[in-house]
Amino acid sequence: MSETDLERPVLDAQTLGAMHAADIAELFDQTSAQEHAQILKVLDVEARAGLLIYLDAKERQDLLVGRSADEIAELIRDMDSDDATDLLGGLEEETQISVLASVRRDDPAEAADLRSLLQYPVDSAGGLMQAEIASIVYGATACEALDVLRASRDDADSMHHIFVTDSHHRFIGVVRMARLALAQPGSPIAEIFEPKFIDVQPDVDQEEVAHIFAKYDIITLAVVDAEERLLGRIMADDVMEVLAQEADEDAFLMVGSDADELLHQRSPMRVAFIRLPWLLINLIGSVVTGWMLFHFQGTLIDNMALISFVPVITAMAGNVGAQSAMILIRSHAAGRNVDRQAWLHFGRESMTGLFIGVPCGLLLGLGATFWHGNPKIGIIVALSLFVVMTISAAIGGIAPSLFRRLGIDPAIAAGPFVTTANDLIGIAIYMAVAAAVLA
Repeated sequence: MSETDLERPVLDAQTLGAMHAADIAELFDQTSAQEHAQILKVLDVEARAGLLIYLDAKERQDLLVGRSADEIAELIRDMDSDDATDLLGGLEEETQISVLASVRRDDPAEAADLRSLLQYPVDSAGGLMQAEIASIVYGATACEALDVLRASRDDADSMHHIFVTDSHHRFIGVVRMARLALAQPGSPIAEIFEPKFIDVQPDVDQEEVAHIFAKYDIITLAVVDAEERLLGRIMADDVMEVLAQEADEDAFLMVGSDADELLHQRSPMRVAFIRLPWLLINLIGSVVTGWMLFHFQGTLIDNMALISFVPVITAMAGNVGAQSAMILIRSHAAGRNVDRQAWLHFGRESMTGLFIGVPCGLLLGLGATFWHGNPKIGIIVALSLFVVMTISAAIGGIAPSLFRRLGIDPAIAAGPFVTTANDLIGIAIYMAVAAAVLA
């Protein structure tokens, strides 16, 4: 038996039936398209629906190609409404209509819920919301609340609270399952419910929703309309996906790309056009840097030793600026409102750059003096690096807030813009100091 045969995953019904949907999704990455068909043939409808939830958008799209509206509708009926909405949102409009029509034939209420959820942007609270909720009016009893829970038995395993509303269906609080289980059947809900302390409207951005979950350490969040009427709920597992998406988005932006690149991995042309705009920014910045060096060619020709330190100045400027920007970007991602203290961060990062620049400048200056045997060269590179690192840290400390005020994702500031700006400033300072010292 070959080593390949030993490593090949087992695809029989018993093995796959015992696996979690997330593990089967990982198995898809290790197997061929032919084996994908074998896996799907073994799985029942519920397991296939669970698998779709854990596949990325591209894999999900590939899996649904060629399937009829009735087949897709059958899968949707085994999903929570938020997952079903995500799946529907990735379909062509014509297919979407056909699938909803198929769902409506069997369950008009579910089709209505899905239509309602589809109206919300995918990156909003409404886009994260699911319609499956258990709610009870304030004047009910614990026994009636349990009856509501039993009526929702298909979704009961994911319910941590029963939502409490007033007579106008306005959200006013929750009853925890533990308190409900311990209450006497005739106990009024008023005695065991907890008044609400937070809810969101469906147009709230998903990143703000994630901050709410992190701040209050909650597992379920109510979504209400403008009149506080209960619309649905958001679960913590969906927020974890949001945090992962936001981290991916920031990572792509920091290197001058975006998350759409993952959807076009098989299309080098599309990937190239995604990356190209940000690389052109770097190209323009590099050309300007070259022009500046050409402009100061007289200084460089008379003192060739200065050329050897150009890469050091530009690299340190870019690195310290990116570090400062990253701290602010991560602070904002963690839910801290750093924009209100923008100038405080600017001052702090400036001082940090100063304290970093002093030892770095002294070390480079001493090294340059011993290397080239010219104290003036040492003074130029020491003073230049000190000033450049201080200014670059300050720029990195204020750029994210400025970009956010301009409506640009601050993650961009940690990539091409800050790096290119600091390169230009670094060269300008280096040449200016050299001209002053050698005058």
